[in-house]
This record gives sequence, structure tokens and C-alpha cells, in this order.
Amino acid sequence: MNKFYQTKKLTASKQPRIELCLSRGAAAVIVFAGLALIATPASARWYKWVDESGNISYQDRPPPANFEESTQVLSKSGVTLQTIPSKQEQIEIDRRNKILAQKRQRDNALVEAFPTEYDLVSSRDKRVLHIDASVARMYDQLIILNTRLGSIETKINYRIERKLGVSEALESDRLAVLRSIDSTNALIKSKLSERRMVVTQFDKDLIRYRELRAGAATASFAD
Repeated sequence: MNKFYQTKKLTASKQPRIELCLSRGAAAVIVFAGLALIATPASARWYKWVDESGNISYQDRPPPANFEESTQVLSKSGVTLQTIPSKQEQIEIDRRNKILAQKRQRDNALVEAFPTEYDLVSSRDKRVLHIDASVARMYDQLIILNTRLGSIETKINYRIERKLGVSEALESDRLAVLRSIDSTNALIKSKLSERRMVVTQFDKDLIRYRELRAGAATASFAD
């Protein structure tokens, strides 16, 4: 059988204060309806929440500071005025708001940085050309390194054929050149990946830029 109890007695020196805790069900609605009839100031607010045991609480003050679930703020007639999110809900709200703020910031920067679509395309082309030039220089460096490696290996093979033995200096030079070749190939791979990312991002920026400009034009026309 559903029950409720009054946890705070009224005193002549304090405003009316009622706290109750009850189990799930229709009894909660009936009890609160009765509470709304008690004479309270016009600005009175009630707070409704469900604890870990599933009990519904109505109080004239917020739940304890360590309460992590959502809370409803009700008028004295039982109308929901506000819903205070739970701790986890607030974390998610803050995360979404941060994403939206970053998106708005990027949109503003995009429109301010590029007065026209041509400026945006031109900026992309300059970035791509700069990367392409870097890659071209690295390929030239690879040609030089491979030529040097071939020369060293020719010397090593010559000495092996004549059973002269391979000097430590030659072997050290060979390993150094091989490391430089591997490093240069890694840089080329990185630059090509950067190029793809730049093109992809600029393509997205171009689409968004057109959307922002179209939206601004529509708003201007409506005005």
C-alpha cells in the first residue's frame, strides 16, 4: 500500500515547508494535488525527483547537492516550469554546446577569411601547389640518394669480388643512405596524405561556404 509521510513540522516563525517521499504510482499525483491547495506564497516552487529506489519526492527546496538525477521544478499548481538535467545529461548538453560553438566559430572565420568563393579556391590551390613542390623536391632527393647508394654498392661488390673485404666506412655509408631513403619515403607519404586531407577539407569548406552565402542572400532578400 502506497504511503507518504511529512518530514518537517510547521513553525510560526518559518514559511510553510513540506517534504514527502512516496513510491511510484498514482498516489504521487494525488498527494501533490493536495499539497498545491496549501496556502503558499505566489512565488513558491516545488521540486520533484526520483531517487535511486524509485521513490518520488516533492519538496519546497532543491534536492541535495550530490543528487545526480534530473529534477523538475513545478509551480504551486503542479505545472512543470523547468527540468534540471541530470549530471550525465548536463555533460552531454555541454559537449553538444561546445561542438555548436566551434561550428559557429568556424563558420564565422570561413566567411571573414574569404570575401568571395574565388578567394577560397585560390587559397586551396596555393596550399596544394606548395605541398606538390615539397613532394617534388623529395623525389629529387630520392634520385640523388639512390644514385649514391648505387655507387656505394658498386664499390662494395668490387671489393667482395676481389676478396678485399668491405670496410666499415663503406658499410656505414650504405646504412646511412638507406636510412635517408626510408626517411624521405616516409616524408613523401606524409605529404601526400596531407594533400588529400587539404583537398577534402577545402571541398567541405567550399560546400559550407556556399550554404552560408546562400543563407545570407536569402536573409537579405527577405529583409
